[in-house]
Amino acid sequence: MAESNDPILYEKRDDRVAVITINRPQAMNALTREMYFTLEDLWGNIAKDDEVSVVVLTGAGDRAFCAGADLKAMAQGTQGSGHPIQKSGPRLMDDWEIPFWKPIVSAVNGYALGQGMSLVMATDIRIAADTAQFGMTQIKWAIASGTGTQILPRFLPYPIGMEMLLTGNNITAQRAYEIGLINQVVPAADLMDAAISMAKIVAANSPIAVQTAKESAITGLHFNVEDAIKWGYKLERMNGATEDAQEGPRAFTDKRPPVWKGR
Repeated sequence: MAESNDPILYEKRDDRVAVITINRPQAMNALTREMYFTLEDLWGNIAKDDEVSVVVLTGAGDRAFCAGADLKAMAQGTQGSGHPIQKSGPRLMDDWEIPFWKPIVSAVNGYALGQGMSLVMATDIRIAADTAQFGMTQIKWAIASGTGTQILPRFLPYPIGMEMLLTGNNITAQRAYEIGLINQVVPAADLMDAAISMAKIVAANSPIAVQTAKESAITGLHFNVEDAIKWGYKLERMNGATEDAQEGPRAFTDKRPPVWKGR
């Protein structure tokens, strides 16, 4: 990736994997309102790009993945203007309301704090450097996270999620792994290789089947178990009518790699 001063960097590789890098290392990759707008537009463009199957999300430098919203910028705003996420948050953070069905692998290279941790929670597969730390630190600055208060009690054991929300204390990468917040802990030097490797494994599958699986899983969380299974079967049938779903069994029978068309 070429050197750039842009706060959000985007690289589209030739293996159906794209990389988004939050690029404000001098500010621990804290997010400004303008960066939220940029991310919002970028997610929309990637969703329509048939050449990208999987996204890797990371931060520049080795200190921080994302330290959250830029509190200095917030402090300069008018009282009551609200947190930037309320006005223009990256659509990724609410992907069950504004769909983004392409899988996202987060490569957490340092501090993931506040909205930075919310970004991690909005990704599908999470790999962290052994130096990474995670925390919902907003409470220390009298901010109650609209995203974190809803996600953590649902997707972590309730007392652990509430402890993170109410204390604002950080946890280590190893602790994050132990509670199921992340998938892997790797040496910092191996982080991007591990994340790209995982993304390539996912990208080798049918793009339409992968997106269907993510959509089915996330939207099914809103249903009771009986309705969720009915929903899963509905999407399974829809996927079964695609060309890729016909190609998969043929390739298996012919003992050859499948050729996906994404339709």
